[in-house]
Amino acid sequence: MPQHEREFSNVAGPAAVDVGGTFTDLLAVVGDELIAVKVPSTPDAPERGVVDALRLAGGASSTVIHGSTVATNAVLERKGARTAFVSTRGFSDIIEIGRQERSSLYRLLVERPEALVPRGLRFEADERVLPGGNVLKRLTRAEARRVALACADAGATSAAVCLLFSFEDPAHEELLREELEKAGVPTSISSFVLPEYREYERASTTVINAYVSPVMDGYLERLARDLESAPLGSDPGGAVALRLMHSAGGTTSAEMARRRAADLVLSGPAGGVVAARWLAASSGAGDVISFDMGGTSTDVSLITGDEITVTRETSIGGLPVALPMIDIHTIGAGGGSIAYMDKAGVLKVGPESSGADPGPACYGRGDLPTVTDANMVLGRLEPSWFLGGRMRLFPERSERAFSKLACGAGTVAAATAALDIALSHMEAAVKKVSIERGHDPRGFALVAFGGAGPMHVCELADRLEIPRVIVPVHPGLFSSMGMLLADAGRDYSHTLLAPLDSAIEKVLKAAFADLERQAVSEMAAEGFARSKLRFRRSLGMRYRGQSHEIEIAVSRFGEKSVLGHFEDAYRTAYGYLRERAGIEVVSVRLSCRVPQTGVPVAAPASRTGHAKPLATRPMRFGSSKVSGEVYARRELGSAQRVSGPALLVQEDTTTVVPPGWRAAPDIMGNIEIEVAR
Repeated sequence: MPQHEREFSNVAGPAAVDVGGTFTDLLAVVGDELIAVKVPSTPDAPERGVVDALRLAGGASSTVIHGSTVATNAVLERKGARTAFVSTRGFSDIIEIGRQERSSLYRLLVERPEALVPRGLRFEADERVLPGGNVLKRLTRAEARRVALACADAGATSAAVCLLFSFEDPAHEELLREELEKAGVPTSISSFVLPEYREYERASTTVINAYVSPVMDGYLERLARDLESAPLGSDPGGAVALRLMHSAGGTTSAEMARRRAADLVLSGPAGGVVAARWLAASSGAGDVISFDMGGTSTDVSLITGDEITVTRETSIGGLPVALPMIDIHTIGAGGGSIAYMDKAGVLKVGPESSGADPGPACYGRGDLPTVTDANMVLGRLEPSWFLGGRMRLFPERSERAFSKLACGAGTVAAATAALDIALSHMEAAVKKVSIERGHDPRGFALVAFGGAGPMHVCELADRLEIPRVIVPVHPGLFSSMGMLLADAGRDYSHTLLAPLDSAIEKVLKAAFADLERQAVSEMAAEGFARSKLRFRRSLGMRYRGQSHEIEIAVSRFGEKSVLGHFEDAYRTAYGYLRERAGIEVVSVRLSCRVPQTGVPVAAPASRTGHAKPLATRPMRFGSSKVSGEVYARRELGSAQRVSGPALLVQEDTTTVVPPGWRAAPDIMGNIEIEVAR
């Protein structure tokens, strides 16, 4: 019986929900089973999609772990709160001036991203703190009150405060927050959001936090209310603990998420990378590249061994967010990406997406050609099995949409060209995280997930000469699996700017002790005992005079130990060491996690024999028209090999096996696809 037809009286274990631009995905643990549900997203009220998914699963959960694009979309679509920015006198334009870096060095007219805060909402406080935390001009309460009232009078519904050297002395920012909140303006201060040096990045991150916090706060309040009131199971009155996936690959409480909403801008994609690391370890796949293609975007990340790369140089909509985030490269290429002719008559695909409403033309409401419609035209979707048969598709609408775009070239030719362009974008994205960083992608396996990932992964692997592809059990909901597997916890940091000398051990012990006290206090508020916490300590270091640092993990703080780690890391990164140059510790960083015990899910039962095809349908690959078989993935026998061309259909996605590739299930239920020729 298909999973969506089963009924469960109560979802007793945790449930993970990923709200995407097109679909809302849920995985719930019931005993030793995973219940998978996929429903269309509701962009006007995303919380409805979450409740719909839980209701369809048939039960209530004691814990809901949630990832979404709500924070990301608020920045990208410029739909955040009316935010005021408060700086030290003379520095209010820092968020617009930035670094004056040019993305295109030789272009005379460079378009810079518009600042989230217009000049009329930028305010200056008459205060000044010097390096080392020395106060040159003390902020008075009267001055703080004046700034707060000015922000309120300007109609600000949120405020971001970033003062010079506040990471060394936060007293002035704390005073401004107190007065602003008295004036009714919720406030984010940089000494809490990002207590590190580099004013522009610190200011930008704090502004983004203030810009999206009211949006997330309202969303989480509505979600909590709906979860409490909706009759979701046998015990609808039970309390539901809501946790949020953050961009560094862990989970945090809803209360902390409200205060640090900037942590959530890559929460959904982060879950996919965590799951890909787990899959690589559990299947013995070794080094992998995660390939997550959804309805609006494609996210790729490189995983070597057990290591997920974390970066502090992410940007959203061209604006830096200097918080720790999993290193994910995102492009606007998804199943809903719209194909169109530009003003010069050149065919383009994306980044604009049809979203959940109206969606691709074949969904029955839209009429614009998308990547999903291209697959429909080329015979790579089985209409009777989309979303497990719960959602009707309209192939004729895809044909009509591409016939309008074809300009006499033919519907099939137009669809083939659109798909080729989308694959080129994905190929460039994978090269960005592999070849451009010194890794040969041919030595990696591609882990394909997302609703559209398994449809395109083999052709993408062909372009990159990657011989092996892995499609997990629930590829369309794999990011939700990562949320179930993610450890609780978050990351802490503080700028130090201390020379590496004989006194460094004492300085580092004191700095890490401060961060650990903060972590223990915040995790205790979330219900986690000190004994459950696991810490990872690292340092941002550089040669004196350099503008950027490298991060090294440390366990001992003595001068010789730290020096050895730094020189090893520097030589690995750059191939040489600088002689007789001073070294300094720029920042101390602490990662605090409560290890997840795993998801108690049994491997699927092995099937003997061979599944029979559900249907045979015409498909197109390149210029060839071929006849391919359609199989129900769950019916495949444990020893069955399916040679392409073929489609493997399931409730949450379709896996396309092109000619020259061969697919087979492994003992964990994943599909391994390898080059057969």
